[in-house]
Amino acid sequence: MHNTIFLNNVNVDFEQKQILSKISFDVSPNKSVCLIGKGLSGKSTILKSIAGLVKISSGDIKIGGISIKDKNIVNVYETLGMVFEKDALFDSLKVWENVMFKSLSKKKKSDLILESITFLQMVGLSDRDANLFPSELSGGMKKRVAIARAISHHPSFLLLDEPTAGLDPIKTNMIFDIIKKLNKELQITVLAVSSDVKGAVKYFEEFVVIDKSGVHWKGKKSSLLKKPTKLIKDLL
Repeated sequence: MHNTIFLNNVNVDFEQKQILSKISFDVSPNKSVCLIGKGLSGKSTILKSIAGLVKISSGDIKIGGISIKDKNIVNVYETLGMVFEKDALFDSLKVWENVMFKSLSKKKKSDLILESITFLQMVGLSDRDANLFPSELSGGMKKRVAIARAISHHPSFLLLDEPTAGLDPIKTNMIFDIIKKLNKELQITVLAVSSDVKGAVKYFEEFVVIDKSGVHWKGKKSSLLKKPTKLIKDLL
């Protein structure tokens, strides 16, 4: 159960509207899984439900074998790293402060800067970038800083909400490449949401297709491409 995410019949209702309906799938340890589907199908809500940012109405989610209903789930959330669609960087903090945000009050500044550089290099940035502010970064660089921050506390799980949104094809491939590398090198379980289905198909092993608040299809990439449904053909 270690490094596994398991969703069983998850429902989310908001103001009498059903946002998610009977969502069931699991993400095996150290695998990379991508959630795809049309806009407003519920993909991001699934990610936020796993991260504890959206309360589920019924069903269950287990992270590393612990149910989100368990009182120990607060400790389990520490094993998650999250990249938000809009990056969610702190404008008033330098890059190194953003990356090491969770440790700012725990270590010396010099140690934090050195540590941040290690994580920045993992995502293809340099020590020179550590002292910049988010306003001085390109869109692709901001995404990479957000990923560096998400892995800075050595999580077991990496959740990414639209990690390539707004990027050109070259930067998109770079971000997907970084995610694939981190999945393999850090032995980290990856669950991402992406609207760039063509790009995602090159880099992810397994897919869950969401449609009308429910699971339309789930399985390996080879099956997704071999026997696509009409919806999957449209997405591709």
